Amino acid sequence: MKAIIRQHFESELARAKSATAEQDFEAAWTALQRAHLLGQRDAIAHTIAHWHMFTLAWQQQDFKEIKGQLMPTLLAFPLTLLLGQVRQLRGGKANPNYVDNSSIPEDIQQLLQQ
Repeated sequence: MKAIIRQHFESELARAKSATAEQDFEAAWTALQRAHLLGQRDAIAHTIAHWHMFTLAWQQQDFKEIKGQLMPTLLAFPLTLLLGQVRQLRGGKANPNYVDNSSIPEDIQQLLQQ
């Protein structure tokens, strides 16, 4: 992972942690989805993003999201090693409310194209 992408990835994780502490769960999910997009092609970062999503779902007692995050969290590392560069980017939530790449924020698209 490029240093600039890692920096933004870690910034999004910090933003999610802060939002969670303030119980602003919508902002926390947004930050985690952004982190997921940034880290999706790096096996470790991808796994970390899903782990944080899983723990946020657990904290919220969102059982549908917990169930939806369980397998991605367990499989993020090996599948990213196998398919990381060819997979379509997505936000990472188990039940996303978008369907295509057009929902990837422009700033993230620009970072990933560097």
